Parts: sequence; C-alpha cells; structure tokens
Amino acid sequence: MATILAIANQKGGCGKTTTTINLAGGLAEAGYKVLVVDADPQQSAIEWRNANPEAGLPFEVIAIPSPVLHKDIPRLLARSQYEVVVIDCPPGGAGKDGEPGGAARITRSALLAADAVILPVQPTPLDYRAAGVMLPLLEEISAYKPMRVLLLVNRKPAANTRLGNEARAAAERYFATDGLSVRVLATEISNRQAFAEAPATGRTVLDYDPRSKAAAEIRMLTKEVITCLLAAPA
Repeated sequence: MATILAIANQKGGCGKTTTTINLAGGLAEAGYKVLVVDADPQQSAIEWRNANPEAGLPFEVIAIPSPVLHKDIPRLLARSQYEVVVIDCPPGGAGKDGEPGGAARITRSALLAADAVILPVQPTPLDYRAAGVMLPLLEEISAYKPMRVLLLVNRKPAANTRLGNEARAAAERYFATDGLSVRVLATEISNRQAFAEAPATGRTVLDYDPRSKAAAEIRMLTKEVITCLLAAPA
C-alpha cells in the first residue's frame, strides 16, 4: 500500500510546492514510484510541470483540488502501482472555510488521507506563529487516525546568521505540545538560488543542478524522510 504524505501549512509562501516537487524528485531518484497530487486550486505544481513538458519530471503530477481527497486518493491507488503519494496542499488550510471547494476543506481532507504531514516553516517567529495555527487541526485529525507530523525548517538564510543557527532549536521549543508529537527534521533547507531557478525549467533541483548545495539538501531530506516514514522496520 502506498504511503501518503501531505505538505501543508496555513501560511502561503513557505515553500510547500518547492518542497513537494523536489522531495518527490528525491524519492523518485531513490527508486520509488511517486505521484504528486496538486490539491491547490492555484495549481502551482501543475504549472511547474508545464513550464517545460519536454524536461519530463520523474514522477506524475495530477490536479485534484478536491474536498474529498480522503475518498478520491484511495480509489485512485486501488488501480495503480504508486508507492508514495505527495499532496501539495493549498495555503490557508486551518481556517473555517464554508465554501465547498475551499482551502480549509481541501487541507482537512488531505490530512485525513495522509499517513504523515510535513510542515515547511521559514525560521522566523512570525512564520512559527502562522504554522502553529495548524496544530489544533492536526490534533483533531490525530484523534481519528495515527498521524506523523514532521516539521521542516525551510528557506533558512544561507548566510551564517543567529536566526538561522538557532532555527531548529527554536522550532522544537515552539512546536512542543502535549496533544501532538511533532518531530523537527534534522535536515534544514536553505534559501538557495537553484530553488528559485528550477521551476522555470520544469525540473527538480536534482536535475537542474545535481551538484549544487540545494540538490545535496534535497537528497539529505529524502534520506531522512525515507528513514522516518518509508523504511521497513527491522
């Protein structure tokens, strides 16, 4: 059975799509059959793929901006051979959204479908506070089903700054909660030029600049995600 990962955060601009596409590329490079589900009505993942169809991402990308993903995805997987599904959730997913296809309903459904959620968070107090809005929803979902929550320090300043140096420790303090187990990933993704340039080429950073520091960070992230979520227990 495929493992389903949701990439989610209340705040826009935290790097959800960048994380989705590059992590999917890392998992494909590691030998997994990967499907990316673009659940964001803005279809950023679809636009990334369409930027250069000839480049050929090493995984399939489909758009399902649906508030019933927890029903749609199992039906899709029943007739497929995917090993990992990565869902790119829309921003604003923790609010009360009464619209049938609204962001809150889509994100909630994605979390209900997922085995684990990765929260990309920029290392600033404001971003930690915005991401913290997701915790009550995650606690609610975890009451219904097992839920692994992984926090990824993302877009960390590439320069040696106090904020960057203390990013992981600050995240561990901020997201410590009795109602939910949140693991802060050891891998940190920096704000590197290759991440900004790769989408226009329709490639992941692994294909766009395979020897770059950005590619090295994605391979580290992939390895950690495999260890946390995908590796078979000994």
